Amino acid sequence: MTTTPGVVTVGAAVFAIGASTTLPMPLYTAYAAMDGGGASGLAAAFIAYATTLIVTAPLLGGLSDRVGRKPCIMAALVFAGLGTVALILAPGLAALTVARVLQGFAIGLIAGGATAWAAELAGGPEAGRSAARVMAFATAGSYALGGLTTLTVLWLHGGDTPPLTYWAHVAIVLLVLPIVARLPDRRPPERVAWLRVPAFPRGTVASSFGMFAAWGVTGVTLTSVPSTLAAAGYPRLGPLAICFMIMVGTAMQQAIGGWLARRLSLTGLPVLLAGAALVLTGTLQASLPLLLAGGALVGSAAYGFLFVGALAAASEAASGEDRARAAAGVFLVAHAGFSIPPLLTGLAVDRFGASAALGGFWVWLAGFCALLALLLLRRRA
Repeated sequence: MTTTPGVVTVGAAVFAIGASTTLPMPLYTAYAAMDGGGASGLAAAFIAYATTLIVTAPLLGGLSDRVGRKPCIMAALVFAGLGTVALILAPGLAALTVARVLQGFAIGLIAGGATAWAAELAGGPEAGRSAARVMAFATAGSYALGGLTTLTVLWLHGGDTPPLTYWAHVAIVLLVLPIVARLPDRRPPERVAWLRVPAFPRGTVASSFGMFAAWGVTGVTLTSVPSTLAAAGYPRLGPLAICFMIMVGTAMQQAIGGWLARRLSLTGLPVLLAGAALVLTGTLQASLPLLLAGGALVGSAAYGFLFVGALAAASEAASGEDRARAAAGVFLVAHAGFSIPPLLTGLAVDRFGASAALGGFWVWLAGFCALLALLLLRRRA
């Protein structure tokens, strides 16, 4: 299976855009400390990304069909680069909020068009598979390496800000932009509907809301967990566990491709619950082994079992245009989970303390996962 230079270029653009979302992750708690925002302030800035995606997804989903693939990818690169520039010029929660909004627009712009454009550039009977493989690698690789490279640079250079990775990201965006501009955009614009409303086909609600739980846990892991560890004097443990979580989850995706959708969801729920228990306990005890073990389980569930299971269920229950709308429904619920639980947990941490807030979150999670498992089992019966 050969990969054309055009496909690689689109993959490089997707990598640069995706990396912008995780590059600042190791500095979240530092930004919160600068502005005195606490866990709730950090969560509010963090969820600006997911909120932007939720609001704009119905509009941006079909934009590349109307205006072309190239303009959407180039605009996404500009948004991603501007988000990093904002953090360079004015580090803090306000700049983080602006950056997260810009990143939300960037990811929304490439969500539908990047893989489609790569397939069109690849051509041939294996075009779709080749494009999907490159896009999956670029997306997963950017999410995993973005935060890890910044964390490594901070360790090597004693926490200097802005880190060198910010400048490197801006340079990469400036390098990739003119190369993308030279690619052919062969698909003519179409007169398609501006709005693509997400859908939930019959039998997919439980698997879709499994992503609410899954990304709720990852959102809390990305916000309240690092802020709690930083307050206890361990500012680097949280980012390390998060990077490990993303890498293990990415690897798990490749190992479970042949599983049935319901089996994936039913396996993922208890794995998520166990992983969350270890992560939260490791946070309160500042235990790296517990954080890494829990991060591996959470990553396996959130980016592996439950993610693949929800998308597989949506794909099996719909076809054609409805399949795209069903996938959009999964991402809508996932990003709602990425927003609501982290914000409420962050508010609770500031109001009641970390132990009560994180414990209460796990109790809610246990009840929610049990309900979803019952619905999945009833559906099978």
